[in-house]
Amino acid sequence: MANPDQKTILIDNAYEEIKNICIDLQKYTDASNLEVKSLLKLIMNEWAEKEEQKTGFGFR
Repeated sequence: MANPDQKTILIDNAYEEIKNICIDLQKYTDASNLEVKSLLKLIMNEWAEKEEQKTGFGFR
């Protein structure tokens, strides 16, 4: 990918930030991989619900 567009850059940056937050969460709380995955799924579900309420459409 020689010239990534702005959306790709933002997604890559967000991924790195979320990954670092998850690593810190595990480091400071001894959370398991399963606990972190569950938390991420809860966040995604909340986000999807809010998006659906705003637009009337959901993700799938």
